[in-house]
Amino acid sequence: MKARPKSLYYGWVVAGAAGSIQLANAATAISILTIFVAPMSEEFGWGRGEVAGATAAGAILGAALAPFIGRLVDRFGARVVLTAGGAVIGLACVYLSQMQTLLGFYLAFTAARIADQGGVKIAASVSVGKWFQRYRGRVTGLVFFVETAGVIALAPITHLVIGQWGWRGAWLGLGTLMLALGVVPCAVWVRRQPEDMGLAIDGGKPAADAEAGGSTLPASADEAQSLTLGEATRTPGFWVALTALFLGSSAVAGPGLHLVPYLTERGLSATAAVSAISVMATAGAAGAILSGVAADRVSPRWLMVALYATGAAALLLLVQADTLAETYAVVILMGLIGTGVNTLTPLMWAANYGRGSLGAIHGVGRASQVLGFAVGPLASGIAYDSAGTYRGVFLALAVVVLAAAALLAAAGVRSRRR
Repeated sequence: MKARPKSLYYGWVVAGAAGSIQLANAATAISILTIFVAPMSEEFGWGRGEVAGATAAGAILGAALAPFIGRLVDRFGARVVLTAGGAVIGLACVYLSQMQTLLGFYLAFTAARIADQGGVKIAASVSVGKWFQRYRGRVTGLVFFVETAGVIALAPITHLVIGQWGWRGAWLGLGTLMLALGVVPCAVWVRRQPEDMGLAIDGGKPAADAEAGGSTLPASADEAQSLTLGEATRTPGFWVALTALFLGSSAVAGPGLHLVPYLTERGLSATAAVSAISVMATAGAAGAILSGVAADRVSPRWLMVALYATGAAALLLLVQADTLAETYAVVILMGLIGTGVNTLTPLMWAANYGRGSLGAIHGVGRASQVLGFAVGPLASGIAYDSAGTYRGVFLALAVVVLAAAALLAAAGVRSRRR
């Protein structure tokens, strides 16, 4: 520590480690799993509803753990959660390369999704929120940008590996990547908060220096206005926002797992369909940066309202898409919306309730989102298996996401202590 340059604020090291595990965490993304759906279903004869069930099980259990994990991050820091979560994901992917039964798939992928949705995503964003205030939006956007960059890179690589060495080789590679780029950096470099290292948030002077005549600690005002989870839950806007997050996440996530199979049924080649995943991830990367920068100037809640409203248009266009141009238009919108909302949600909580209990509050919010991530793909899979088409459920999801936009607009979650 003494040898590092004084000009380097350690928060950037923490942000780098958080970004590294988010990059490797693309292994658990629905956008990556969708590439495995066809080859695994062909080998084992699984229905799409059965595959979607594993994502739902992992999401539901992850949602149940999210509030508890959020409290752990507040108390002990993100390092333990990120390291343990990354290890579970890496080992689960290695097991997936060897599994032979639907039960084995459920156990392994469910474990990975629990660690992802209930642990890594919460701890990564909260770790940044604890270290930054002035540019919290931009740095959070950078972390989610790196996560999306992982999907951009890994989608075509996974497709190529499956073509050359089969889907088992692809799972093994994803597991190895997580252990190397996710577990190791977080175990070595992540720390709980700047005060634990005698630093002030954003790299300002510590409180002791301020008392001696230096600048005041920027975090002090932030902490003074922070609400605990209990105080937040006593505000009506908090519950309205949670409901909006559940509905919006259900609608946005609904098509994700089924995207590649759906597009191929609409007449696109498998290669073109997989390329759409990379296009969506590229748009998501841009969305993370744009959302983060915009959130430093505009209310994150209103930005999320705009994204949800745009989601309805994307779903309506998806129902009609049967050309490459239309497909790319849809996935660009979906990428901007999905990553934008993920980036903005912890920023909304931090902006309105402070960083003191950010882990606990975001953990509850994440639970609501993750339940939506479970319901959307599962409903889409069941609808397809029963009706042989996605049209009806995609139209219904367009209505749902509009309802989410309206609720979030009416939430009025700002209720910080003065």
